[in-house]
Amino acid sequence: MNHNINNSGKNDKAAPQTAIQRTLSRLIQPAAANASDPATPQPEKTNIVITQVKVRPNPFFTAITLDVASEQSRHTIVRMYDTEGHIVKMFSWYLVKGTNVTSIQEVNLLNAGTYHLDMIDNEGKILYSTNVTKENLAR
Repeated sequence: MNHNINNSGKNDKAAPQTAIQRTLSRLIQPAAANASDPATPQPEKTNIVITQVKVRPNPFFTAITLDVASEQSRHTIVRMYDTEGHIVKMFSWYLVKGTNVTSIQEVNLLNAGTYHLDMIDNEGKILYSTNVTKENLAR
């Protein structure tokens, strides 16, 4: 049997917790860095997970439907944020290989304007990114 012995005197539980905190930090970091910023993570071109995404309706009023075709099963985070980088909606979504459909609800109270929508894997890599527009219903 092979045993790894850590003689550093540090708590072994601290390392995984720190890694989780770093990953979470990358997921919820202010999205203010826009896509034109070279430091902003861009979708990976080498390992394509998502082959097609339909975001409808765009512009939206009360809800958004995401229709995603995936090459493999993968845990993702869907993050929606405003032009100032404030996250207005974020949730976990497990994609299965094939077609996946979900609805983003409770966006009817958002102000009219442009919002950014990202799908991120559990390592913080952007798998898909687009802009959506919120319009107010005519009264």
